[in-house]
Amino acid sequence: MADQTFIDLFSPELAHGSYNDVFGNPLLKPGADVGVTHIVMTLVLIAIIVTLGLIARGKFTNKETAMIPEGKFSVRNFFELIFGAVLGMMTDMMGKENARRYFPLIASLAVFIFLGNLMGLVPGLAPPTSNLNTSLACSAVVFVTYNIAGFREHGIGYLKHFLGPIWFIAPLMLVIELIGHIFRPVSLAIRLAGNMTGDHMVVGMFGQLASEMLSVPFLLPVPFLFLGLLVSTIQTLVFCLLTTIYISLAVSHDSH
Repeated sequence: MADQTFIDLFSPELAHGSYNDVFGNPLLKPGADVGVTHIVMTLVLIAIIVTLGLIARGKFTNKETAMIPEGKFSVRNFFELIFGAVLGMMTDMMGKENARRYFPLIASLAVFIFLGNLMGLVPGLAPPTSNLNTSLACSAVVFVTYNIAGFREHGIGYLKHFLGPIWFIAPLMLVIELIGHIFRPVSLAIRLAGNMTGDHMVVGMFGQLASEMLSVPFLLPVPFLFLGLLVSTIQTLVFCLLTTIYISLAVSHDSH
């Protein structure tokens, strides 16, 4: 009974068998029932982000105190750490001007994905990013954004990016480039959803193992919670890094 209680708390999706169609509702299995777990968890995530955002905003209302760093870890330091890392990465890859222009998008994705990933480490919650529908929504935003950025920067000349440097192989290059660009959001989504699904399942399975063998269901998963934190961080970094690369390639003049 203890092992089932642990799974119900730490991995509700695993407990009810919905991991079998975590990649299929409704995109890959049109006949399957559409689950609402990831929708509810996404709403919870949005509420968490809004709450943390309002707390952090309150720290910056006073200009004098806003310039003084806090001596301990806080909501403000959390956002400053993420935003500083994201802006630094973007500046190195696309320059200061473009980094500042597209910073709001990538910083928002970083916060959403990172906190969404961490929800999988909290008993009773499930990471919305482990569902392909949620991750596809994020990657679709990236796909639309970097193509709009390309047209905004180059105008109709952006289409030359899809034709290659040699005119007589332009039709072949067009097909290859279109397939490659369509695959980008799909690969972003599958990578994120797959890794977070696997991480969440590992925590649930080892919790069950600890309960059956040691009768201490919250002891054995502790190392895997740290592993989960590492995976959550890396997957956020990878998603934001690839997003930055795609936008940088779209607005760059070197490739045209």
